[in-house]
Amino acid sequence: MKAGKQNSTVLRPLTMAVLLSFATTHAGAQSADAQPSATTTDTTDTQHESTLPAVSVSAQGEQDAPYGPTNGYVAQWNSSATKSGTPILETPQSVSVITRDQIEQQNAQNLNAVVRYTSGVTPETRGSIATRYDQLKVRGFDADTYWNGLKLINNGWYAVPQLDPYMMDRVEVVKGPVSVLYGQAAAGGLLDLESKLPTVQPLHEVGVEVGNYGHVQGKFDLSGPIARDDRYLFRLTGIARKEDGQVNMTKNERIAIAPSFTWRPDNRTSLTVFGLYQHDPRSTSYGSVPPQGTVLFNPNGKLPSNFYDGDPNFESFNRVQESIGYKFERRLTNAWSFRSNGRLLHLAQDYKSVYASVLQADLRTLDRGTAASTDNLNTIALDNQLEGNFSTGPIDHTLLVGFDYQHYASNFDAGFGMGPSIDMFAPIYNQPVTPPDRYHQVLSGTQYGVYAQDQARLGNAILTLGGREDWASSKTRNDTFDTSSSQFDRAFTGRAGFTYVFRNGIAPYVSYTQSFTPQAGTDINGKAFDPERGHQYEVGVKFQPRGYDALFTAALFSLTRENLLTTDAANPNFQSQAGEARSRGVELEAKVSLTNSLNVAASYTYLNTVYTKDNSGLEGKHLAAIPQNQASLWAYYTIDRGPLAGLSMGAGGRYTGTTYSTDNSFKVQSFFLVDATLRYDLGRAASQLRGAELYVNAQNLFNKEYVASCYYGSWCAFGYGRQVFAGMNYRW
Repeated sequence: MKAGKQNSTVLRPLTMAVLLSFATTHAGAQSADAQPSATTTDTTDTQHESTLPAVSVSAQGEQDAPYGPTNGYVAQWNSSATKSGTPILETPQSVSVITRDQIEQQNAQNLNAVVRYTSGVTPETRGSIATRYDQLKVRGFDADTYWNGLKLINNGWYAVPQLDPYMMDRVEVVKGPVSVLYGQAAAGGLLDLESKLPTVQPLHEVGVEVGNYGHVQGKFDLSGPIARDDRYLFRLTGIARKEDGQVNMTKNERIAIAPSFTWRPDNRTSLTVFGLYQHDPRSTSYGSVPPQGTVLFNPNGKLPSNFYDGDPNFESFNRVQESIGYKFERRLTNAWSFRSNGRLLHLAQDYKSVYASVLQADLRTLDRGTAASTDNLNTIALDNQLEGNFSTGPIDHTLLVGFDYQHYASNFDAGFGMGPSIDMFAPIYNQPVTPPDRYHQVLSGTQYGVYAQDQARLGNAILTLGGREDWASSKTRNDTFDTSSSQFDRAFTGRAGFTYVFRNGIAPYVSYTQSFTPQAGTDINGKAFDPERGHQYEVGVKFQPRGYDALFTAALFSLTRENLLTTDAANPNFQSQAGEARSRGVELEAKVSLTNSLNVAASYTYLNTVYTKDNSGLEGKHLAAIPQNQASLWAYYTIDRGPLAGLSMGAGGRYTGTTYSTDNSFKVQSFFLVDATLRYDLGRAASQLRGAELYVNAQNLFNKEYVASCYYGSWCAFGYGRQVFAGMNYRW
């Protein structure tokens, strides 16, 4: 069981007003009447300054940029899909941005909760047990997690990094293949977590929170200039949390602190250094439940949603993550800029578990296995970019060329064994458990790649072309069994996209993009497996109405994964690369922020995911745990006048349609969940309480009991029950 806003259109880079604003350290936004025009020296210069990653107005900034905070729910820019800081309207691929305001108002406490109202994303595919890993799907397939544009590398075993959303200003979701800019990557896309940046204006926040399941939480966020000198900025963010897991006899604990520092010696140079220490001493069970008694009938009864398949006598989880990284930008000339991002990350983890293995014929005796692993993981990620803005005749270009490098070195002592059986309907815990025998394995891998991208504009038309060459190598050594293997892969990936931005804010687009993912192992002839390849065709339209802070998007896509490993038809004891899976669908999404009073997020997704080629019996069957239909709607309203001034209220609903088991032998019922929140600004009642806020938040308000999905053969997971949080924030 392995862990596997504010303008109507964005058609011109920036106006001279923004250049003046930047001189006073404000990041830019465009005028409401912006229209396409030829790139001049002034606008090119301004665009670079606006995207300087360390420049942030304040935590409640009134403007939007590719980095930093966004007021409301409507982000106009993204940094992930093109790496060049591009308006979402001009990006020929589906991109969703979840802003800091939305994260806070929904009180999202993990990445799955952050993306619950995002089209194309199926969150919580492992239900309430997946607290230690961010397990979700994008367009039906796996997606990678990035942090500040750099991949959070894992070792493919239990050492998987996870970051707390409180440390982040936004989360960007790029849907579909992204290898043209990022190298080896899952076909589903990426989720990029962008850190909170140091601010020019002082920011201070502290908060406390309590809730059911013994939930207790404290947090703080401090930022501003050092010694009143805007050249030196700092930010210090921290959180501590303790609660009972929703699975019986389990707990979650976390303490995290993230310092950052920005140095801006002049208006052409910026360096931000990020640090992180996060310790997760405990995490709820990483187990499962059988379908009999949950999804299917069991004559012995129905399992409770807090059923624990493990044993507290053996269960443990302890993870420490330490990281230091940087983001550097230097504007070389009015037309050219150099950027460099880098990060070192160390992860140490110890994990032991008893987990469900086989349900006996009496449908109550559950055989169990044991797993144990002690992991150490060190990763390096670097990305260097040179960006130029110039014209060739009537065509304006934004040219990006880059070189990136990733390396991981990992070792673990892991093993699997047999655990004592348990009666699911009369469980006896604290049984003696024999630890499994372990083996020692050492892993290392390196990837480096060169890429180029040109965003060519002729009037209102934008053609985006990109290509990349990658070289990836990996080594594995098992010291216990004295075996070793190595692999080398080389791959070219590309992307082509075309967007036309009308003056009324409508922007249709079409694109084609590719991905690759190395695969370990060899076929019956000893030939190393070729990388998995993915490709996607997408057409869509985006609409940013003039005079309203809103963004509406619609996308139609076909995404295919090829070279998937499956049973060799002629030699069942071996694997071949004859597998293929396809995802086709439609995504609709709306983000609206009307004045400062009303924020709305809505989405609908239709997915048809099937195995189109497979030798193990899956051909023609639907992918497990992926619904055909998903829909969500969230609205948040603040009363500004009258006796209730200062009161905010929000509510939302999330629908997840029917899903299938792995072999499609049974279905998991659809479910509909309701969330709600109330907040009150105490400063409206008494001036001496200015800056203080009380809130209560409920997720799955009506305590709907449901099975989130069934996966890995016939094992299932219950979803989150009702979570209620009440807290107070104080800002000054």
